[in-house]
Amino acid sequence: MRKSVSLILVSLLLCGINIPSQAAGPYDADSIMFAQMMIPHHQQAILISRWEVKYGNNPSAKRLAARIISQQNPEISQLKKWIPTGNMSGMDTAMAGMLNTSELLALKAARGKKLDGLYLVDMTLHHQGAIAMAIPLARSKNPEVASLSRSIVSSQSDEVAEIRRILMTGK
Repeated sequence: MRKSVSLILVSLLLCGINIPSQAAGPYDADSIMFAQMMIPHHQQAILISRWEVKYGNNPSAKRLAARIISQQNPEISQLKKWIPTGNMSGMDTAMAGMLNTSELLALKAARGKKLDGLYLVDMTLHHQGAIAMAIPLARSKNPEVASLSRSIVSSQSDEVAEIRRILMTGK
C-alpha cells in the first residue's frame, strides 16, 4: 500500500509536480496529494453525470448520475479543506479513470441511449480509478482521511455493481 503511494509521489515529482513534504495541520503529504488528485477526478464525474441527467434516456442511469452529483459535491468541499492555501499543484495530473479529451467530446455529443451506454461504461472505468486511488489511504492515521477514503471505495464499488446491473437489465 505504502509502496504504491510512494510510486505515485515519485512519478509526480519526475513530472515536476510540487508535493509538500509536510502538510500544515493534520493532513500529511499523501492526504494532500490524494485531495489534489481526487478533486478534479470528482469534478469530471460531476460534469459527465450532469450530461447524463440532462440528455440521457435511461431513468436508472439518470438517477445514478444525480446521486453521484449529490455525493461528490460535498466530498470536493471536504477535500479542498485538506489542501494548504495556495497549494493546488497536482490538480492537472493524469489519473486512472479520467476521460481524455476525445472521450469527453464523444460523451458530450451523445444523446439518449447512446449517451446512456457511453456514460455507464465510462463511469465504471472512472470509479475504478477513484477506488484505486482511495484504497491506499483507507488506513490513514487521520480518521477523516481514512473515513472518506473508505467511503469512496465502498460507495463507488456499490455503484460499479449498480452500473453492471443497469447495463445487463436496462434497470
